[in-house]
Amino acid sequence: MFALECAMDELAQELGLDPVELRLRNHADVSPVSGLPWSSSGFEECCRRGAERFGWADRDPRPGLRREGNRLIGTGMAAACYPVALPGAPQRARARLYADGTAVVQAATPDFGTGVATVMTQVAADALGIPADRCRFENGDSDLPSIATAAGSAGAGMISAAVHSAATALRNQLVHRAVLDAHSPLHGVDPGEVAVRDGVMTAGSVSDSYTDLLHRASQPDAEASGTWSPPHGDGEFAMMTFGAQFAEVAVDPGLGLVRVRRMTGAFAPGRVLNPKTAGGQLMSGMLWGLGQALLEANHMHPRTGQWANTSLGDYLVAVNADAPDVDVELVEVEDDVVNPLGVKGVGEIGQVGAGAAIANAVHHATGRRVRKIPITVEDLL
Repeated sequence: MFALECAMDELAQELGLDPVELRLRNHADVSPVSGLPWSSSGFEECCRRGAERFGWADRDPRPGLRREGNRLIGTGMAAACYPVALPGAPQRARARLYADGTAVVQAATPDFGTGVATVMTQVAADALGIPADRCRFENGDSDLPSIATAAGSAGAGMISAAVHSAATALRNQLVHRAVLDAHSPLHGVDPGEVAVRDGVMTAGSVSDSYTDLLHRASQPDAEASGTWSPPHGDGEFAMMTFGAQFAEVAVDPGLGLVRVRRMTGAFAPGRVLNPKTAGGQLMSGMLWGLGQALLEANHMHPRTGQWANTSLGDYLVAVNADAPDVDVELVEVEDDVVNPLGVKGVGEIGQVGAGAAIANAVHHATGRRVRKIPITVEDLL
């Protein structure tokens, strides 16, 4: 993506065309690889909304003209795309509702800071029709139902599908028990007409609660398992997450130093389960892309062939002092193919395109095209 998106910027310059406009004109409604239509896209809206938030329309496309003091200022953009990863094995979860109205949903996935436990609590509570503070998510134990880890931008989609399946199965079990219970106000009601909110099952003017249903049966809890199998099928759709990256840099031409001043990213990850956790991952991904553009590299000793920078003291990563203002825009798109909730990933897509946007901004600031990363002082002196 770094090579392609820098090449697109060069092409836009050769054509005298705005880089955003060039990408919009060449947007593909089908996958250029397979010829299949996208399950969902949102790319065009990402370009337009990202450009608007960034203030792209005010940009003078000519490189090397804008100065602030002794620094050259430039802006650049790049497209972003990342495939929707699907597991090979079915994903499983388990849900249990207690007679006091609380619930626990379980799956073996770890949570290493992405907010899986928080988001899956929300997913489970929504499917069960109970308040989120009455539900908890247990994870991180291999004795629990097997499920994928939150890696490769696949976690949210796969885990939410299994959790939603388990919680929905439990909800449907309880609703069917209520309409078959001769002592329930819902006896004989069509299960499809029953709505559940705050643990209360309602159809028209009659209602019954989860807790009353279990108490009448002298039952301490009810349990259901859920399994979701990925859509491998006959390959009717191509699945990809899209976005657009924008960056502004300040370059000291005397020292060759690049400072990224601000970044804007607009992304279309399907349905957004939690804007705060999703936005945090996307912001982190954009800073990951900053590291790729300006800092991170493995260096090999020219004589011994050994790695020369073998510690975090020598391998450079962005720290707080390097971090610019990062603005994230979430563009929700409907997708009924990828999984039951239409969720795509928000991990890697935040990184994709960020390095190219920064490199394109460096060219706009200096007029110098750098075709490798990381961009170093030597490249600009």
